[in-house]
Amino acid sequence: MKLQKRQRKLSGRLVSGAALTLGLGALSAATPQSKPTTVPAPSVQAFLKANCIACHNPKLKEGKLDLTALALRLNDPKVFELWVKVHDRVQLGEMPPPTSTAPKPAVRAAFLKNLAAPMLATETARIKRDGRAVWRRMNRYEYENTVRDLLGAPWLQLKPMLPEDGIAARFNKVGTALDVSHVQMVRYLEAANAALKEVLSQGVARTETTTKRYYAREQRSFAGLVEAGFAYSDATARATFPILGEEADLPVLEKKAPMTVGEKDPAKRELEALGVVASAYEPIQPEFDRFHAPVSGRYRIRLRAHTFWSGPDNEKQWWRASRTKISRGRTQEPVTLYASSHPQQQRRLGTVDTIPDSAVRELEVQLIKGESILPDAARLFRSRPPSDDPKRKITTGWHTPRATPEGQPGVAFQWLEVEGPLYDAWPTPGVRLLCGDLPIKAVERGQLEIVSKDPEKEGERLIRGFLKRALRRPVQEADAQLFLKLFKSARSTGSSFTEALLATYSGILCSPAFVTLEEKPGQLDDFALATRLSYFLWNTEPDETLRALAAQGRLKDPKVLAAQTDRLLADPRSRRFVEAFLDYWLDLRKAGDVSPDETLYVDYYLDDYLVESAVEETQAFFTELIRKNLPARNIVASDFVTINDRLATLYNLPNVQGAAIRRVPLPKDSVRGGLLTQASVLKVTANGTTTSPVLRGVWINERILGLHVPPPPAAVPAVEPDIRGATTIRELLAKHRTQPECRSCHTKIDPAGFALESFDVFGGWRERYRGIGEKDGKTELGFGQNGQPFYFHAAQPVDCSGTLPDGRTFADIRELKRLFLRDERGIARNLARQLVTYATGAPVQFGDRAQIEAILSRTQPSGYGVKSLLHQVIASDLFRNK
Repeated sequence: MKLQKRQRKLSGRLVSGAALTLGLGALSAATPQSKPTTVPAPSVQAFLKANCIACHNPKLKEGKLDLTALALRLNDPKVFELWVKVHDRVQLGEMPPPTSTAPKPAVRAAFLKNLAAPMLATETARIKRDGRAVWRRMNRYEYENTVRDLLGAPWLQLKPMLPEDGIAARFNKVGTALDVSHVQMVRYLEAANAALKEVLSQGVARTETTTKRYYAREQRSFAGLVEAGFAYSDATARATFPILGEEADLPVLEKKAPMTVGEKDPAKRELEALGVVASAYEPIQPEFDRFHAPVSGRYRIRLRAHTFWSGPDNEKQWWRASRTKISRGRTQEPVTLYASSHPQQQRRLGTVDTIPDSAVRELEVQLIKGESILPDAARLFRSRPPSDDPKRKITTGWHTPRATPEGQPGVAFQWLEVEGPLYDAWPTPGVRLLCGDLPIKAVERGQLEIVSKDPEKEGERLIRGFLKRALRRPVQEADAQLFLKLFKSARSTGSSFTEALLATYSGILCSPAFVTLEEKPGQLDDFALATRLSYFLWNTEPDETLRALAAQGRLKDPKVLAAQTDRLLADPRSRRFVEAFLDYWLDLRKAGDVSPDETLYVDYYLDDYLVESAVEETQAFFTELIRKNLPARNIVASDFVTINDRLATLYNLPNVQGAAIRRVPLPKDSVRGGLLTQASVLKVTANGTTTSPVLRGVWINERILGLHVPPPPAAVPAVEPDIRGATTIRELLAKHRTQPECRSCHTKIDPAGFALESFDVFGGWRERYRGIGEKDGKTELGFGQNGQPFYFHAAQPVDCSGTLPDGRTFADIRELKRLFLRDERGIARNLARQLVTYATGAPVQFGDRAQIEAILSRTQPSGYGVKSLLHQVIASDLFRNK
């Protein structure tokens, strides 16, 4: 605490300066310079008078637009935006309305040319003066990755310590939304302090690498579950029970023997296991709690487990005497491993498959000091056990949804083996960066001290070395002097060598030179180009190869740049690009925000494995598009999916086993394929209880077709679906469209959304809607992931047909996809625009459109291959210039 207070005080002046510098930089880039008001060219005025003024005048102001008062004051961003809307509505043929008196194509083309000329001239001048993008800071994803890579500490968790980033043009990388304040910079300072302290603590002494095995039946949590006697009243097995070999351990169940005999009989110890037929959910939450990571770092974990088959039997105390029926497993079951800390905070590490034969599965993971490992048999149901205690009001039995008359599957955990921490080098790269070859020792109250015989000389050496490594451009002497002054100031006011050094490091990690991506108007220099490329495809700092090419002045060479693009895409760190890009383009980050309704959709409720698999499907699908350079039309319709066993069940696709996501071909004329019908997309566009053609229609128009949909009028209430099932959403929207202020937008929005009504809140296929309760005495019955029965009635049939604004009709999602694919260039155009926005930190503007079309033309021979689009975006002036 003392060290943090000193560092905050020492760095406060620097942080305030950084915030002020950033704020003024963004303000000067965003504030237009006033220019004399101008009027449209005579030809533009004549077109507006003949075709538009009759509706868009001071009296009528249709669409809240008075064109008689709209001056051509193009240096005003708001006015410029209005003229862009006028241009685009005329270009699309929406305005003037297509009537017999509508202007002829030649007249329309002349108007567009005369209007575009001054708009392009204005944008060209602005970009030449200021650049396309404002000077921006890293978002919190980028900051965490950068500090991790700088300090060689991939386990650092800094993102939760930082404020949420602003979003503009759909992404968290746009400079105009990434504001900077003093409070925000203080949070960056706190994150930097925490990271430095964590890394420095590892330099005191090396924690030896060990390999230790933790037997399930020796874990406190496993034993506690058995002692609690979690049993069902009407199902086929206990929730948890000890197994010896392939039989239930009856003496332990009857409390006639200890939980484990392994200490006295090593042979039996290897056979011992703890069986579960319920997945991890409090209080049935097995955990290897005798292991806690001694230090943060890299570990290799091995799990030995197997599946078994339990039952059948209907008696409450089925396990007594000869009633126990456990046999060889009949299924393959996924087990998800989580890093667990307290209070209950869990981090997913990965998923492995267990099979009927006892087998070892291995993962290499990053663990944080103190974490243990929690195994979750993901496809078994989650429930709290029933009780006869009237206070709990849980007296009904529990039923696993995958139970059959012959019994149910289970997973038997034998042991977890942990090897680690694993080192590539010692001292670690982060410790060497912070301390060089100086020793570190622990002093009172957990404080650390870097020992130096010549603090002034060693301090300058270390600070210059840290600056050279931290900054993404050559260090200027003025940079060095700024931070050396901070170090000397701290020393002069009584700070120790360690305190002054860490305060200086923190100042560097919060300075504009580190926190922002420094770019000057015009063509990017090699270092700025290396930075932009690395933060595009890796979301982190350039590596040594990029830095070396930049120092040699070779990165601007198109062949070198293309080769580096391929190298970065082939590197595992490119996964960061896929995850972050899809998180915001498709809203995948929201996949877990809303839980399926526990009354109407209990079959999806608490199914974490399905949520995780759905997100991985979309990530793997987009990765496949890049890796194979598949045409952009696959975004709408593909002949394959990337799924595992859980998604195959949801999609009703046979012969897919195992947790691994893999490419699976689709049968002819399948409704699946492409992004539109993936579970992740269908979940983030629903609210967990109902689906909405409006939400899904807006999503398709904006995310896939690239069409802007304005927000609804504030005075018009949203359409609420009828969960009783008496009225369909189509009927409700038909009434909604009778309101004039709603009709024009819903004509564009609703049709695409109607096509997706064949898919429920998690993407399951349906012919009819679900309604709550009984109807005509008929109900549908099922058992959910929580082990509870649920009831619903089959309500109104789904009508997934529609009519597009241009009059084309479709009967279902298959036909809608075919209609969309008649404009493959439009699909590719939208993807290119999303990539440019993400890569450059600025949305595509009016003056950029010609370059977007040039990118499309260059990729047309590949069918607008996704990897080709990435290459051409990077090769374009949009990317190579601020």
